[in-house]
Amino acid sequence: MKQYYLDTSVLLVYTLASGTEVGRYADVLRLFDLIENDRLRAITSFYALHEVYVFALENSPDFNTGTEYGKAAISLIMNTKIQLTPLLSRIERKINERFFRHLPDMSDLPHAISAKIWGCDGIVAYDEHFRAVSDVLEYLTPEDMHDNFGD
Repeated sequence: MKQYYLDTSVLLVYTLASGTEVGRYADVLRLFDLIENDRLRAITSFYALHEVYVFALENSPDFNTGTEYGKAAISLIMNTKIQLTPLLSRIERKINERFFRHLPDMSDLPHAISAKIWGCDGIVAYDEHFRAVSDVLEYLTPEDMHDNFGD
């Protein structure tokens, strides 16, 4: 079974941005349906969870509300069949960063490396920076996933 890395941009639509990204939310729900029904495997990392949490803090009126939103978002993600990868070791990062030198946004580097070392076939994201590494990892959107794995 194929395995894909879910980037923060997808997790945000699934959790904190579902109301503002209505069109994308429907596609993300279909992606999660594929995951929950064992049509494909998905992983994400602590990097993505951290970014979701920070997004909640930065887009809330105060720290307490942001903390509540962030915890609820992470809880929603963790209650799915998504597998969670650990943080990268310095050695893993050093060995693998050479594959992703052409990545335009280096903040995406831990996501790309995590996807590679954990055997993912590609990255599912709304972040088009990952197109630059499609020679190493296939770049797909949630819509592409449904086209490839849906009925």
